[in-house]
Amino acid sequence: MNILVTGATGFIGKHLIQQLLQRGWNIRCLARPTSQLPKEFVDQVEWVIGNLEDRSSLIKACASIDAVIHLGGVIKARNADTLYIVNVEGTRNLLGALEQSGKSNARFIYISSQAALGPASNQRPLTEDDKPRPVSNYGKSKLEAEKIILEYSDRIRSIIIRPSVVYGPGDRESLAFFKMAKYHLNPKLGIQPQYINLVYVRDLIEIICLGLEKDINSGEIFNVNDGNSAGYRVSEVINCTARVLDTWTLPVFIPKPILKIVAILNGCISKLFGYTSMYNSDKYHELSESYWICSSEKVQTLIGHTPEYDILKGFSITAKWYKEHQWL
Repeated sequence: MNILVTGATGFIGKHLIQQLLQRGWNIRCLARPTSQLPKEFVDQVEWVIGNLEDRSSLIKACASIDAVIHLGGVIKARNADTLYIVNVEGTRNLLGALEQSGKSNARFIYISSQAALGPASNQRPLTEDDKPRPVSNYGKSKLEAEKIILEYSDRIRSIIIRPSVVYGPGDRESLAFFKMAKYHLNPKLGIQPQYINLVYVRDLIEIICLGLEKDINSGEIFNVNDGNSAGYRVSEVINCTARVLDTWTLPVFIPKPILKIVAILNGCISKLFGYTSMYNSDKYHELSESYWICSSEKVQTLIGHTPEYDILKGFSITAKWYKEHQWL
């Protein structure tokens, strides 16, 4: 099978490529001119230099391709327009290129985000049938991309995967949990407990691979977590991190208004100095929600995947990697 992967140089992409190579598939990767190509597999895949806005590079990348795994996009930007151009129009461009240059009956797997579905209003995990309610510009852009994919689903066999918080070796975002535990901090945002879903990167990769191998109806959407759809309290996540690091934490109460002020100030400073901040008002809208929980029953039933990694097992492997690479 000839597979094109976008976003191959990112955290999930690096894990994905190595697994695809182990399965014996031919891999082509789309990379921006400024991307640092991973030394782990730089000579084992074919590289096409371009981006999601460059249609000519996408046509070249999609030539004779059997399947596309679309991981590429932006998770942070200075404004909503940039998110829309890359995440929405970039996805439209890629689908058009695949339709024009890929093989007949080509597959398309889109790695969306739980942010596209949005948070639950209570402790009932959301299913794929619930109406999406994204609360951030990032989530809205991912949902708009999903809509475009569904428009093509009668011509290109497509499935949409919505992972919850993905963690594992090499992840810089979830590193924050480990650093807070290292410094004995267990922040509590607001009065109400907050719940999140997690998924270890290897479980997500296995679901993607099964999505390539199995005959799944075009247009299906799958929520993904580690099997604990009820979610973990954020305080529980940090305590688990402390456990694998063999340390302790103390609760630190942070009022949500303070968090909002910091987000506004951080956004203003980043604009003033011309850089893109991960924490801004848009991110605050996600962090201030209480129930980031969704059901993974459908992916277990239709794709047939049972998660292998629970939080303790996944965190133990991740902590070991962070220590070995001196990230902690």
